[in-house]
Formats: sequence, C-alpha cells, structure tokens
Amino acid sequence: MNLAPIILFVYNRPEHTRHTLEALRKNELANKSVLYIYADGAKKAATVEEKDLIEQTRLLIKEQKWCEEVYIIESEKNKGLANSVIDGVTEILSKNDSVIVLEDDIVTENGFLKFMNQSLELYKDEERVFGISGYKFDSDKPIKQSTYFLPIMSSWGGYATWSHSWSKIDFNANRLNQQVFDRNFKDQMRFGTLDFYEMLQSQVSGRLDSWAVRYYTSMLLQNGVFLFPNKSLLRNIGFDGSGIHCQLEDKLEQDITNYIKPKKIEVSIDPNIYDNFQVNNYQKKITVKNIKKKLKKILAPELLHYYRRKNNKKSNPLNKLYNTPRFVSTNFELEGGKTINIPDAASFIFMYKEIFEQEIYKFSSESKSPYIIDGGANIGLATIYFKKLFPKSEILAFEPDTQIHAVLKKNIESFGLQNVTLIKSGLWDKSETLNFYNEGADGGLIDTNSKNSGSFESINVESLLPYLNRNVDFLKLDIEGAESVVIKNIESSLDNVNRIFVEYHSFVQQPQNLAEIINILENSGFRLHINSPGLSSKQPFQSLNIYNGMDMQLNIYGFREQ
Repeated sequence: MNLAPIILFVYNRPEHTRHTLEALRKNELANKSVLYIYADGAKKAATVEEKDLIEQTRLLIKEQKWCEEVYIIESEKNKGLANSVIDGVTEILSKNDSVIVLEDDIVTENGFLKFMNQSLELYKDEERVFGISGYKFDSDKPIKQSTYFLPIMSSWGGYATWSHSWSKIDFNANRLNQQVFDRNFKDQMRFGTLDFYEMLQSQVSGRLDSWAVRYYTSMLLQNGVFLFPNKSLLRNIGFDGSGIHCQLEDKLEQDITNYIKPKKIEVSIDPNIYDNFQVNNYQKKITVKNIKKKLKKILAPELLHYYRRKNNKKSNPLNKLYNTPRFVSTNFELEGGKTINIPDAASFIFMYKEIFEQEIYKFSSESKSPYIIDGGANIGLATIYFKKLFPKSEILAFEPDTQIHAVLKKNIESFGLQNVTLIKSGLWDKSETLNFYNEGADGGLIDTNSKNSGSFESINVESLLPYLNRNVDFLKLDIEGAESVVIKNIESSLDNVNRIFVEYHSFVQQPQNLAEIINILENSGFRLHINSPGLSSKQPFQSLNIYNGMDMQLNIYGFREQ
C-alpha cells in the first residue's frame, strides 16, 4: 500500500499547531509518511502581535522531524484559507494519486493515518466516492455500521481525497450557480437546517470566501459521497477563541476511537443513517444552544463564521421572494422602508444582488451632481441605486417596454426621486419604430426579424448621440442585444464619457460582435474589465448553456486610467 502524503495548513496559532503536530507524530504510519506544511503569510493589516504569532508558528514547524519527510512551504503574502487549500491540495495532487489534509487545530488519534490510507486504497476506483473523513458527525442515534456514506464532506480538516476526484471539482462559483439554476437543484442543497444554496449565493456575491461551499456544491451536482467512520478518529481543538480549552468538552461529547478497520461496502446512502444526521432531528431532543455546538462540528470554519453572521442579522428579506411564481406582481421593501413594485421576483432577485449587494455600478466622482445615463432602466433599480450613491445626480432613464416603463414610473415617484428624466424609448442608431419582444421582466429584445413569433409591441427608438454632447460621468447600457448598434452609433462621442458599462448578449445562431464592441471601447481610450454575471458554459466544446435565447452574457466595464 502506497501511503498518501499529508498536508497541514498553518497560520498564526502556534499552540494549536503544536498539539496537531505532536498527535500526528504519534500516529502509527507517521514515520513512513511525507508531510507538507503550508504556512500562510501575514495580512497587510496584521498587527505586531499577529506577525509575532505567525513567526512563532513558523519556528515551531521547523523544530523537529514530525514525519519521515517534512517539506515546508512558506507564503510571503496572505492567501487566505480558501486559496491556500485550493492551491496546496492541487499542487500536491499534481504529483500524487491521493492526499490526506489537516488544519492546525486537528488532533488525530494514533490510528488515523492507518484508517485513511486503507480507506483510500479500498475506494480508489469508485468514481462516486470523492473522499474519506476521519470525523463522525454527531448523530441522533448510535451508528452500528463501522463506515457509511453521506452526500456531504467534513471540511474543517482530517479528510482525504484522490487526484481524480479533486480534478472533478469546479471552484468557479458563478458556473456552479448557473448549473444549480439550470437543473433546479436548489432544494437538494439542504442538509437539515443548513442551506448550502444560500451559502453559494453569498459566495457568488462576495460576502463569503469558502472553498468548502464550492466543493460541497460541485460534489452534490455530481451525486458524490464521502465515507465516514462510526466513531471519530480526531477532535477539533479550535472551536472557541483559544481553542485549547475545548479539549475536555469535545472529548466528552464526541465518540472517539483510536482506530477502525475499514471494510469495503456498497457505495450508497442508507436513508436510515442519513436521517440520523439531519440537524432538524436534534431540535426534538436538545436545546438551541446544543444545536449550535453540533453545527460547529459540521461546518468548515469560514462557513461557521458565515452561519454566525447570518443568525446575528435579521432574516434575509429576499427569502419571501424565492417562492413567488414568475411574472406575478409583488412588492419589496428596500433599505429605508421604501417599497418597490416588482413584476417578476426571479429577475428582481438577480438584479438586486448585482446592484445593491455586489454594487457592480459603484463609482466615485468629484462632482456632487454627476450626469448619469441609464440605458435599459427596467423597473428602476439602477436609477434608485445611483440616487442613493449621489442624491444630487442628474439621471436620464430610457425604458421602451410599455408595461415595465409604467412600473419604472411608479417606483421613481414612490421614492420621490428628483432630477430623474424618464424617456419611454429604446436606444438604436436612429429614430424609428421597431418591434419589441416583451418577456414581462428583464428580458425584452428589439426584433428586426419578421419571422420571429411571440409577444411583441411596437416601440419608439432613438439615437443616444444628442444626449452625449456634454460630459457623462456614467453611461449604463443594458439594452438586450442592441448594444452593438448603439456603440457603433455613438463612437464619435465616447470621448465625453468617463465610465461605461455594457451588458453584452450573445444570441444563439446570431453573429457575435464582441470584438467590434471591445475595439471601439479601447480605441476610445477605455481600460476594460470583463466578467460573466452567471450565464457561462463549463464544457462549451460539448454543449452551451442557453437562457432567454442567449448562449453567453458578459458585463463589460470601461474606465479611464488616471
């Protein structure tokens, strides 16, 4: 049996790290194993005390030969736990078939390495098995079976995986989010009271930085499982502020053993065992305080911090909208108690997260009353956001859809916004009347193909040129496929624009003109940043994800370099 190398991630907890390494050194196979220690660097804002702890930790890991071979990788900059884990595990698995992963607050029993290596050998050819855990979640009842499978992993250290399994994990949160949406997978991302879908949304919006939630999601989408022992082969000493003081409590609470001999079992989830781990079941027998203790042992550290933050805040105001059917009119209370009318909950949630949570339009201006053009204003979220950012700003808001324009007008009036001019017109390269496909939400489309069918109305369109004869602080163009025509039309006046946002739409079986847009913007002196708001394809050579007739959507940000 080839022994898997061990990775230990450390940072600034020398005492925790010492306990972890001392316990590892006493493991039965430690004297035959290779250990890689990744030491993260100090944060830019680290205090003198924090830097001293980092230095103490680095001196400690060099004190002795903890395993047969020890390699230390010290980072000069702070990568954070998520990037450290992803980069470190990927690096070691590029040279090895499997790996065992520890963090600096995991104290292992003497038979931990033996169990992990034997289990890795037993299941190395099982594609559905993504890894092995050395930890047993607290269960409602004792588990008689020595090992079993769950559709979740124990991610706070003390797990093992193979290179072929790790390579199947997609750590791109936007792609994962799109897959969850396409497959209507949201309801399958709950484990008891833990909502991993909500955590994924926080990852996408930037409120959470977790490798674990991305791993969970990617594994779940592939119907993957982890192998667990019926008794823990490790304990975590880092649950409170100091960590070490939890040892006695954990020893009493956890069912710990030195070693379990793994036997090959069928790769399937036993529903009776699975039900024992649903956190909801605990509520029947124990207090909320004890449930929180249980959660500490289920969640990765960064997810535990997220859970705490979440429960310290009011419930997410968007929650009530998730179950609202599409194209059913409703209301939503924004910050400050103002109510906005919503014609479609699903599209509103996406726009709200982009505009108010991620703040993709946020910019700074020396002017207290910047001139802003909102092309494709929809129901007014961007205009409301701009007014929140710059109360004295002057805004022109274009929206051609009769139904949506009525909602826009109502929302602007209900917010009492001043110096906002609403123009019921679409943007084009000249003034004329065109057919407009009306989805009833945020997916309208100017149609120049008389063969298309659907819900159409005739709309007025006009050129943007007359509105660009002065300095424009921010030009937003979210105009559902008309962006190429408009950009070409206003090229000569782009020198007057300080910042530009273009939402690019690539439609199925239609010519792509992305290069043309980029060339015009670059020739006009803009520095560009481009990302995808969600619609992308993981394997485009095989198939393309399609939504609302689009096979790709990009956010293009143009700004002037100082």
